[in-house]
Amino acid sequence: MSSKGDSFSHAWLHIGSDFTIRCSTYDDTTPILSVDAGGSALSITPAGRDATGEAVEFARALLRRVQEFAAEVERMHTAQHPDADGSGDASTTADGKAA
Repeated sequence: MSSKGDSFSHAWLHIGSDFTIRCSTYDDTTPILSVDAGGSALSITPAGRDATGEAVEFARALLRRVQEFAAEVERMHTAQHPDADGSGDASTTADGKAA
């Protein structure tokens, strides 16, 4: 599949407790955001090696939607688990690994 500079692909991950999220950074090329969940992996990086204006715009839009996603999950968690302290499961770390 050739993108000719346009975006392409589709991925759907149902995230359980076996996930890792990381951002790999480099001195001379754009970063790679990786989500590993079970036997699946998703990597996101701008096309090309340069941090273009479009890459910055995408990164900012991604941040906004991730913040929106987190707020909605936290809202639902609070509604569904009113006795929880709101900090999530204390037995796991931020990357989903057992503490």
